[in-house]
Amino acid sequence: MNTFPLIRIKWSNEHGMAALLLVLMLYHIPLWLDNPAGIFNALLLMAFTLVLDAIANLLKYKRLWCCVSAAVTAAIISLLTSVIPLWGQMVGLATALVFGKYIWGGTGKNKINPAMVGLLFILIFWKVPYPYFASSYWLLPAAVLGLLFLKIRPFAGIGFIIGALVVLLLKQNFNFGSILSNGVLFWSCIILTDPVTVTKNRWVGFLSGILAGFIALYLSHNAWIIVVMVFAVNLISFAAETSVTTYRGLKAKCKMPKVFSYEKDKYLDLTGVNIKAEEAEIGIEELSAEEIINSIKHLKVYGMGGAAFPTYKKIVSVRSGTEKKKYLIINGVECDPGLIHDEYILHNYPEEIGKAIEILGHCIDFNSIHLAVKSEEGLNFKKDILVHKVANLYPTGAEKILIKEVLNLTLRKEQIPAESGILVLNVQTVYSIYKAIYLNCPADTRFLTVANLRDKTAQVVKVRLGMKLQDIMTAVYPQELGFFAGGGLMQAHSAAEDAVLDPSINFIATGAFPKYKESPQCSQCGNCISNCPAGLMVNRIADLVDQGKLQDTLKYNPNECISCGSCSYFCLAGRNLAAKVKAAKKY
Repeated sequence: MNTFPLIRIKWSNEHGMAALLLVLMLYHIPLWLDNPAGIFNALLLMAFTLVLDAIANLLKYKRLWCCVSAAVTAAIISLLTSVIPLWGQMVGLATALVFGKYIWGGTGKNKINPAMVGLLFILIFWKVPYPYFASSYWLLPAAVLGLLFLKIRPFAGIGFIIGALVVLLLKQNFNFGSILSNGVLFWSCIILTDPVTVTKNRWVGFLSGILAGFIALYLSHNAWIIVVMVFAVNLISFAAETSVTTYRGLKAKCKMPKVFSYEKDKYLDLTGVNIKAEEAEIGIEELSAEEIINSIKHLKVYGMGGAAFPTYKKIVSVRSGTEKKKYLIINGVECDPGLIHDEYILHNYPEEIGKAIEILGHCIDFNSIHLAVKSEEGLNFKKDILVHKVANLYPTGAEKILIKEVLNLTLRKEQIPAESGILVLNVQTVYSIYKAIYLNCPADTRFLTVANLRDKTAQVVKVRLGMKLQDIMTAVYPQELGFFAGGGLMQAHSAAEDAVLDPSINFIATGAFPKYKESPQCSQCGNCISNCPAGLMVNRIADLVDQGKLQDTLKYNPNECISCGSCSYFCLAGRNLAAKVKAAKKY
């Protein structure tokens, strides 16, 4: 089933390119003050390049895609080669697009900067004076705003600045005018922050940037030296990125505040059960561990965090494990930004959760018992339960990430927590254990979150397994059409009209589809990689899936994906990357 986050980051490749284009226009101001006709030339060059890029997209993708990156290339050529004829600039731009971009496969596939390809072609046939910039305080707005782009690829850019400044000091030419005229901030912040052609590796980027900055300004009497040094950084970056198959280890990384407003102490009961079951007066010490486990098995208590794994199997694995130290972690983190029902259970059933912990303690002699939450406010639990306030990051609630947060233990990818003596249970699962033993209630009812994506509201609802999702939605939001279901806001799927509630569903929502545009123009920003908790090279896996090369995805370990959906949420190209990684994982 195709799952996806129901929310996406608002920033996009087009926004970033438009901001870059604005800064490049500001760099043109000194030229336009001297020659106002240059405005017309710059606009004509951008129009020419946009038409070329649009034609290429139609031929390759059979549809139009945003061509702002082509306009950026035109703006760079216009800025650096304003002294040559307009037709020469157009030839240089055509060379930039054909040999710098299209020959590699299009936007995001090129290994060298297209604008530098066009500039090098122009330098072969025309003499372009160096320095490229006149020392003018009109460059200040562009230079200052350009610093913002260092955030994209900071290491190569900062390295270039350091290398260039060292040369200016050695030449005793260290002053603000010299920094502006040599374009130190232009090359570092505009050219060497291009995510497509510059590595995200810190040390490779930093050292190659220092080398480029030092050599470029040391041999600054030749206009083409800077271009060659940019190519050097591009090729070093390509080599560095190609050798990487895993980025970093399992870790929660994303800040995602709660999306919905809601009343914390209210819930809607749709189970149709009006008679409250009476708690049986039992002494836990009178029950054997086997009797408790059999009751949990018979009454079908399952993992209510979304996995729906039989709880008795986890308990048996921990009991039979060879690890001497055993731990219980109750997961009340509710890390998905759309869920609200776990918080309701924590605040309204602390006594019942405490009794369930006693039940589990009768089955397993735990060294310590931990409750993981994001906020301790309003909680009332016994002192022997260690409450851990974990970082407000997504997906902290993932099992192995939570174990690292709470116990500071790192499990290998092949290790199963229960077999390692660690019992991790969702807070609603613990509450269901209480109901199974004290009330003899099967786990056929549960709390879940029902949300409205349009007005950003949600409600805790008690439902029965097997109920039609449409009936649940209509009871809460009767006027809404179209709905989604799944483990949470970040792992949802479109729900059919006849779909029923099964153990894997934590969340139901109504609203508009998140509009994944599936643009092929990946900017190689690295958001999907840097925000992947498992450290996967998500963009490479997705590209191989698009090409039908599923066998080749195996070297990037897609089986380590924890299906959090972070890559789809952060993708600036609007691709549902999580679905593509899921396809590779399934293969």
